[in-house]
Amino acid sequence: MWNGTERVIPVLAMGRRPLIGTALLQDYHLSIDFCEGGTVLVDDII
Repeated sequence: MWNGTERVIPVLAMGRRPLIGTALLQDYHLSIDFCEGGTVLVDDII
């Protein structure tokens, strides 16, 4: 589920950890504080 809608997302795997590409974030704004305990925000682009 993504923003209330079921979506099929292709996932690439490298070793044991799946990687999700940025295509999932199309039409969204992503903000990340790259520090311990940092905030990650994903908002609709209006």
